[in-house]
Amino acid sequence: MNASFQQKSTGVSLVIVVSIAIYYFMNIVGMIQTGAALQANTALPTGYWQLVIATLVLIIVVEAALQAVLAIGSGRVPAPAQRDHSVALKANRNAYTVLAVGVFMTFGSLFFTPTSFVMGNILLFVFVLAEITRFASQLIYYRQKA
Repeated sequence: MNASFQQKSTGVSLVIVVSIAIYYFMNIVGMIQTGAALQANTALPTGYWQLVIATLVLIIVVEAALQAVLAIGSGRVPAPAQRDHSVALKANRNAYTVLAVGVFMTFGSLFFTPTSFVMGNILLFVFVLAEITRFASQLIYYRQKA
């Protein structure tokens, strides 16, 4: 398979986002299960900021490094073609749908009175799910007319 630079870049980003999201949310579930995040008077559980900073640094460093390797390996980075723009627009539509549905479902969870920590992480999960949907949709649309 001879994939374009945009396809490879999207695939790399998809793998990075999924991997780091699994790392982050597995740690968040652990924090919630300890009960520290479920107490209404506790703003943030112990170790939360270290997790956030580690996750952000991990995303930035890994994404930058792998995209640089990809760009160096391809020799030159071609400008996006009209097809790339069309694929991106369709994928953005899918991601927006996931994001909108997720936000409405999150507001529906207010009936279960989650803490603000849990609510914020549900919204973050919905956002990450929308990004995963966007990247996966792009790859699917690229392969449809390959």
